[in-house]
Amino acid sequence: MTREFLCTSLREAESAAAELGYPVALKAASAQIPHKAEARAIQLDVRDPRELADVWGAVLANAHAFAPAASIDGVLVQEMITGGVEVIVGLSQDAQFGPVLLCGIGGLFVEVLGAVSRRLCPITPADAREMIAEVRGMERILGGYRRHPEADVDALIDLLCRLSRIAVSAGGVLAEVDINPLAVLPKGQGVKALDALVVVGNMTNVRLPAPSRRELAGGSCKYKETDT
Repeated sequence: MTREFLCTSLREAESAAAELGYPVALKAASAQIPHKAEARAIQLDVRDPRELADVWGAVLANAHAFAPAASIDGVLVQEMITGGVEVIVGLSQDAQFGPVLLCGIGGLFVEVLGAVSRRLCPITPADAREMIAEVRGMERILGGYRRHPEADVDALIDLLCRLSRIAVSAGGVLAEVDINPLAVLPKGQGVKALDALVVVGNMTNVRLPAPSRRELAGGSCKYKETDT
């Protein structure tokens, strides 16, 4: 999970960035704005206090302009993660078959490329490897492409299997999970969720409290409930 601070003032953001170390990422924190890039409510690779002061207001202004009625909790100041392969990991509920796991090439172009693989939950490590192999180019990229280090595929497989088991044990409580991007770091360094959306379904007859943001996903996680 990325290190991050939720800040409600520029002074708080400056202190957070100093503790995290530059460069940092800034993201407007709002459950009503799940996709920050669309709202231009995100600024990456902020390298010093002067740049932080310049973009702080723009991030908030863009968020308000995109969704005037949205509740803005503040701005997340997040450590920048470099050197990883960006993938997408997702979960959805099929009315007939139950939870369906998704994995593919992540980042901004996931909707354009459509390079993903799906499986019914739960899955085994062998299933996870098959999912990776089915996505064109993914296995090659993770294996260390053009002098890039080999990625921690074992950590990705472990996450896929764990999420699939959680989906089954939670029943219909997890309506949707969208982790994009998930950074698969060099071998032995694990994975880090840079952004995540969790949609919680109908909680009727569920005795346990709804999972917290931190319990469900690392990184910048938006949490909301639905009646599905």
